[in-house]
Amino acid sequence: MSVETAWLAQPKLRFARLWWALGWVLVAVIITTSLERNTPSFTHDMNDKVLHFLGYTSLALWFGALARRSRYVVVGVLLILLGAVIELAQGLMGMGRTADWRDLLANSLGVVVGLAVCYAGLGMWMVWVERLFRLQK
Repeated sequence: MSVETAWLAQPKLRFARLWWALGWVLVAVIITTSLERNTPSFTHDMNDKVLHFLGYTSLALWFGALARRSRYVVVGVLLILLGAVIELAQGLMGMGRTADWRDLLANSLGVVVGLAVCYAGLGMWMVWVERLFRLQK
């Protein structure tokens, strides 16, 4: 690796498995709350599209921190596909939930913003957390 590109390399996370596991928990929470029969009670006072945007921004920030910059497009595509599959499932389940293209748009914008923030320099936040708590070797 050249000196010019060394700063692009993602340092190894000491607790990478834990970070990945917590990320998958976050995915599971988003899937289950998206497919519940009724919307969760804490969301009644919030705009639905804001929740979609924030949820997918969180996913992008999380998985963007785990991926190399060269994989951000793959992360983005997978997260947008996740949102599309959830919207499709909501439309097919017929249990009070409906598919809404505006939800998919909010999800997609959240992914783009989250990965842009990672690309701008905050993609190393997990490394910084491990260093802050002296968890790095």
